[in-house]
Amino acid sequence: MKAFEKFAAGITKKQCMEFGQVSTLAAIVCALYFKNHQFVTISLILIIITIVIPIIFYPFAVLWFGLSKLLSLISPVVLLTIIFFLIVTPVGLFRRLLGKDSLKLKQFKKSKQSVMITRNHLYTETDLLYTF
Repeated sequence: MKAFEKFAAGITKKQCMEFGQVSTLAAIVCALYFKNHQFVTISLILIIITIVIPIIFYPFAVLWFGLSKLLSLISPVVLLTIIFFLIVTPVGLFRRLLGKDSLKLKQFKKSKQSVMITRNHLYTETDLLYTF
């Protein structure tokens, strides 16, 4: 509960104004979509409140920015999981079907020799200029 109180205490007047602007924009979009003049009146009232006393939006700003904080914690995990299972896993399965063994896992610990490749290369200036 202390984390929530600490987060709620961190909401600034500017963030309250930002929420007021977002709610005004939402009302304008609703007015355009539904062709209803009541939403225009609501948007005018909201913009006036945003300019004069934005602190009224404090509880809504806490919810809004709290939701954004929660989504910022969840969405990378979900997106990376989806990318892993849609891209990395099929590539790995395809390479296994083809019999590719880039890491030489089948040779690993089968004998006393190393599976590492010894590369005797003398680096020149062009190697450093054109690395890729």
